[in-house]
Amino acid sequence: MASAVLLFGPPLVMLSMTGPSAIRLVTSDFAVLGRGVGKVYGVSTLGSTIGAILTGFVLIPSFSVPTLLVACAVVLLLLGAVGLLLARSVLGSAAAAVGAFVAALAGTGGAPLADEVLYAGNSFYGDLKVLEVQDARVLLIDGIDNGFVDKTTFESRAPYIAAFRYLPAARPRAARALCIGLGGGSVPRTLFVKHHIATEVVEIDPDIVEIARRYFGFPAEIPVHVEDGRTFVERTTARYDLVVLDAFRSETHPAHLFTREFFAQVDEILAPSGLVAINMAGLPWGPSSAAWRSVRKTLQESFLHVRAFAGTADPAAPVRVTNLFIVASDEPLPDPATLGTDEALAALALNEIPAGPGDEHAVVVSDDYNPIDDLARGVLVGWREEMIRQVQPVLLMEGAS
Repeated sequence: MASAVLLFGPPLVMLSMTGPSAIRLVTSDFAVLGRGVGKVYGVSTLGSTIGAILTGFVLIPSFSVPTLLVACAVVLLLLGAVGLLLARSVLGSAAAAVGAFVAALAGTGGAPLADEVLYAGNSFYGDLKVLEVQDARVLLIDGIDNGFVDKTTFESRAPYIAAFRYLPAARPRAARALCIGLGGGSVPRTLFVKHHIATEVVEIDPDIVEIARRYFGFPAEIPVHVEDGRTFVERTTARYDLVVLDAFRSETHPAHLFTREFFAQVDEILAPSGLVAINMAGLPWGPSSAAWRSVRKTLQESFLHVRAFAGTADPAAPVRVTNLFIVASDEPLPDPATLGTDEALAALALNEIPAGPGDEHAVVVSDDYNPIDDLARGVLVGWREEMIRQVQPVLLMEGAS
């Protein structure tokens, strides 16, 4: 907050002064003050509307934020130079023009390059970076890890991926899967390559699709629908044996994909005995666990059987953020310990969190009432702080995109 005030306070105060100044310029007679005010505010409102539309739908998707800030500074300085010239202040006009030139020159330098940064860019949905550290490759979305693989084999280094072995073990006849959310592509890649399940993906950000294929070895054979997961589920006529929800907006979850109404729609596209699996980030216990517990409670309204598993089995362990793996189905869900000798399944069985103590703050999440982000606030802050500590040197750096 302090840095935002220091950076943006002075220019915003000065920009806010243009309205009264403009009114004074166009109203030489008090009798026509209302007309002058109306003209200024009419133009201001029109400009704000056009600016908001252009910024949200054209500028931000097409240019980086640093480029836009520099361009805004240059345009404002040039406008000031023209105004001063019209006011016959040649010296002031020249100073503003020189300032615009210096701002434009400074903007061409860009941020320092880092050898670890393979890709840096802005999409409509966030700041994207691909880092290579030693023998690993990481996808950062707004500074948060959304993919972590071996840079040679593209095998996932994220421990939570092992939990998805439960899906083909619990539903050995599963032949078709839908993954909502791509990231680095480890989950659909595992289902397709290792378990030979025909897999489709829904991903809202086309830039993520390109990054996954280019830097994370995501197979070209897996089709990706570039669309919001909810609209895809609403319109598809296909039926799936497995539906995986692994969608994040940086560290937060897309709230509209975690409601009672959406889970009911997911139930409609599941084949008989179909299974839905959700990966969430959170704390297994404590007040901040109310977020994932609310998701489990909401799933219980659409599915007869729901089980939840944590990334750690010890309630006393100093866990900051871990993965929560939640599965639901209208058919019974077997205990992971009964599905063979797989170590990942054995660990999953140990980490199950039964319903009961801790659920008292859980709520049913709906389109009308969705407090997921508020319930997870402590988790989100902790996760962000941890990532800043780990990758602070490269968060603001750019690379070759």
